Amino acid sequence: MKKSCFLLFGLCVLISARLSAQKAPIHVTFFGSSVCRGAGAEQLQGYAWQFFHSGAIDTTRYAYFNASTGGDNTLKVDQEQRLTKKLYPTHPNIVVIGLSLGNEGIGTPQSDAGRETVLEQFRSRLLALSDSLDKQGMKPVIVNCYANANFSEPQYTCTKRMNSIINTWKYPSINVLGTIDDGEGKWVEGFVHDPLHPNTEGHREMYLSIVPTLFDAMMQGKRTPAYDWRKSYTTIENPKKEDAIYVDVDDTIHSFTMSFRFKNATDGVIASFETNRGMREVVIGNDRVSYLSATAVYQQDSDSWNHIVITHNYANQRTLFAVNGKVIGEFKERLIPTRFVYGGTVRKIDLKDLGLHRSSLNRDEIEDLNNKLFIQSSLEVYTPMTAELRGGQLPNMAQSLTSLKLNPNVALTRVEKPFY
Repeated sequence: MKKSCFLLFGLCVLISARLSAQKAPIHVTFFGSSVCRGAGAEQLQGYAWQFFHSGAIDTTRYAYFNASTGGDNTLKVDQEQRLTKKLYPTHPNIVVIGLSLGNEGIGTPQSDAGRETVLEQFRSRLLALSDSLDKQGMKPVIVNCYANANFSEPQYTCTKRMNSIINTWKYPSINVLGTIDDGEGKWVEGFVHDPLHPNTEGHREMYLSIVPTLFDAMMQGKRTPAYDWRKSYTTIENPKKEDAIYVDVDDTIHSFTMSFRFKNATDGVIASFETNRGMREVVIGNDRVSYLSATAVYQQDSDSWNHIVITHNYANQRTLFAVNGKVIGEFKERLIPTRFVYGGTVRKIDLKDLGLHRSSLNRDEIEDLNNKLFIQSSLEVYTPMTAELRGGQLPNMAQSLTSLKLNPNVALTRVEKPFY
């Protein structure tokens, strides 16, 4: 009898321990400098705090910590023992690193060589920090370099270069620059608290660049994606001319980038998105491709792909429309999208490289994306359209749980192209 009681007691303890472990929240610690801490926002409720209190994330599953210190840079993190004194005590599972080139001293050198030294210091030490955390079992997420009212063209160039480098790393990253960049590396007017910090609304734009299901995807083991170089693609046949492939927006998007490659399309709407300002469409006809009043000739031979980018900066009220890496139209508008449609309503089209970012891209990044230099920062949807469809679902290779929906009346045919 006693032995049975002991066994029963031991079983209860084991079950209780397992239940407790299941209920233990996943610790997400934001670790950076003053902007990451929330400086400029009311009551320090900056982009990190706002993301966790927006309803976009399950706060019963994730616990929020902020171990940021104003003025920190990659050197001070070591010199002031921020890891042992501030970060490690939060027992993080995920560490969101939010350091800046401004604090690193990019504004001090007066020569390109001097700025190059600062950039390399930031690059090497930020990567080393991320690698170290990763080896210790903490998952790094990197907040890209952002705006600063004191920046001029050389500092802006360095900022864009550093963000391009971060996009080549294996760690997920967040493109906050694309939410409040005035086009010259400064904060957008109306979204700034002081030269170094955004205001509460500026912080809100930054938090909206975080993919809501990023942490869920990371905990499920989804890796940071890379460009799919396979030459295969998918032909879409849409006899009823309904929305072909679409993404419904479950969480608010302000700044965004929609992109894809197409060829062999019949005339009509090849992509669209619904917004608070009505429907926006990409249309082909009369040998041209158009968005609103912008139009350009596109490549029509059967082997030539055309790359389309529509990128919108909400704060800056700017939409850029680009064809094959070149911006052919710029529009002043402020959009809040609710659905994105790929393949539009045309009867037939070849598609690949469907992408959706929660941030706008600058002109350099538009050209990079056209040249297949992958941009994973704030990427919510990436579907190469190169693989066989399984289970009727379109795969999303981005680090998110967002799904692409396929109209049941649409037929997809994979075209196998050898890679050589």
